[in-house]
Amino acid sequence: MYQEQILSINDVQLWTAVQGKGHPMVLCHGGPGGYDYLAPVADMVSDWCQVVRYDQRGSGRSQPVGPYDVSTFVDDLEGLRKYFNFERWVVGGHSWGAGLALAYAVRFPARTIAVLHIAGTGIDPRWHDEYRKNRLNVLNRHYINLILMCRIHPRSEV
Repeated sequence: MYQEQILSINDVQLWTAVQGKGHPMVLCHGGPGGYDYLAPVADMVSDWCQVVRYDQRGSGRSQPVGPYDVSTFVDDLEGLRKYFNFERWVVGGHSWGAGLALAYAVRFPARTIAVLHIAGTGIDPRWHDEYRKNRLNVLNRHYINLILMCRIHPRSEV
């Protein structure tokens, strides 16, 4: 099954394409301001997912109507979920669309089965420092445990 249509969602006309059957999934393209290019991804999973692709407001074949903010883009996604009558769905995206998928999941966790995050841009660059600190803490604990283990067991036993 493959169907393209223009839907009126959240006071804007959005181009959509639906294919496959099974678990509901939406794919969000990068941008903002780009257009849907995720058909190859949809093709890979359409045997076990019903995949909804769309052009975000102001992008591609969708209507250029603001506002253009993350909250409105998340509202558009929720409008699509409701239109297709999905109780829950997998929310995926590439680049900026991956961040949009995360924003949706944070706001609607009960409606999100999983997040597919493809080469996302990150939520906030400050996460790098926290990641490095935690990574070093884990590595230090591992290193200390390894040293303790070597002290307890002579080389012939390790």
